[in-house]
Amino acid sequence: MGIKMNNSGNSYAEKFFRRLQEQIEIAQKENRPIKEYVQKQIELLEGSHDEFVLTAKSQGYNMNDPRVGEIEVRQYTAMKQLAEKIGLPVEKYDKLIHDVRVRVFGEENAKRFFKD
Repeated sequence: MGIKMNNSGNSYAEKFFRRLQEQIEIAQKENRPIKEYVQKQIELLEGSHDEFVLTAKSQGYNMNDPRVGEIEVRQYTAMKQLAEKIGLPVEKYDKLIHDVRVRVFGEENAKRFFKD
């Protein structure tokens, strides 16, 4: 059994995300603000994360499984990078990443391995 993420590129959310990225690129070329578009991308990623967690649980994955944690950390890292791009606080994402690492590896190992 493998954790599946929809990599088809055809879901509504993925198409919308790509469309937002195109709008960001156009806005940047025209020196217009991108904050609104990037915030929508973050919202999409947050929704995708929630969907991923529900799917993983429904497929019988333990939330302490390192594979689940790795995917969650990647998702939160992408959100953090987008937030940084538009000057939003990133502490929320740092905490979420830390919490996943503690959940998967335990407090001491998270400190030892990741020093966050």
